[in-house]
Amino acid sequence: MKKNIFIILVLAATAGCSHKITGNSPGTPGTSTTVVDTKPSITLAKGQKYVIENKITTTSNSEMQGQSMETNADVTSTYNIEVNDIKDDNYDMTNKLAAIKLNMTTMGQNVSFDSDNKEDMNGGMGSSLKDFINHPNAVVMDKSGNVIVANKPDSAKANDATSPMQMMLKQMGDPEQQGYGAKMAFLPVSKTLKTGTTWKDSTSDNGITKITNYAVKGINGNMATLSVSGTENRDTKMEMQGMEINTKTKGTFSGEETVDITTGVIVQNNSTMDASGNISVMGQEIPTKVKVVSVTTVKPL
Repeated sequence: MKKNIFIILVLAATAGCSHKITGNSPGTPGTSTTVVDTKPSITLAKGQKYVIENKITTTSNSEMQGQSMETNADVTSTYNIEVNDIKDDNYDMTNKLAAIKLNMTTMGQNVSFDSDNKEDMNGGMGSSLKDFINHPNAVVMDKSGNVIVANKPDSAKANDATSPMQMMLKQMGDPEQQGYGAKMAFLPVSKTLKTGTTWKDSTSDNGITKITNYAVKGINGNMATLSVSGTENRDTKMEMQGMEINTKTKGTFSGEETVDITTGVIVQNNSTMDASGNISVMGQEIPTKVKVVSVTTVKPL
């Protein structure tokens, strides 16, 4: 039981401090800008396809029953996006989580999973993901980066999970809330973006409050290099197999993005986050520190 609780703890800490949420864009209400230019937008072409790969490497330390435990984990998720149609200011897409790979070392043991491996998908971890992996989802994203996913579940059940892997998916930038890769791939930017432009995004949803500061470091042709930094505070609850998991962490992050200003495609995003706090499982308060390094790439097909 202790091992199971700790694996759940590790997945919560690893996933909960690594996701990326894009909020408002420069020049839009709710932002703070030092330079205001033309209206930011995303410009995509009908029929265009993209593949998004997100690699997350974490090191976490937790104190449990007087014992210090270190865990190292690597998670790689791959998303496929297809722009089916353009209607007014909306892009109709079919997006899916195409693959996920996990390799984690904790308590002297290794836990691994590869959705491309049939044996893994037929095992205990894979059986809980069969409705997630390679399942096409209808997604609508407008030119301002707002996402609507068809058949969104009841909000009262939005944080439920039936397995540690499902919990990891939901906390690692919940695939549904992220538009199954859309928010990882696109950022509304101005076509006349200039070096020195800065802006701030603030988002608050489901107990996660995130403030992101952007600054344009330089522009080379259509590619803008953005410096990104900010804070993320998390106060969330999740039910899994009858257990309530409470996560309270505070973190700071920094990194760099390369964005195509003609389309708003985030070609690459590198970030590092350091966070600390407590995760409560079955009445146990577990202090946790975690460092997360994330690399996301977006490629047209």
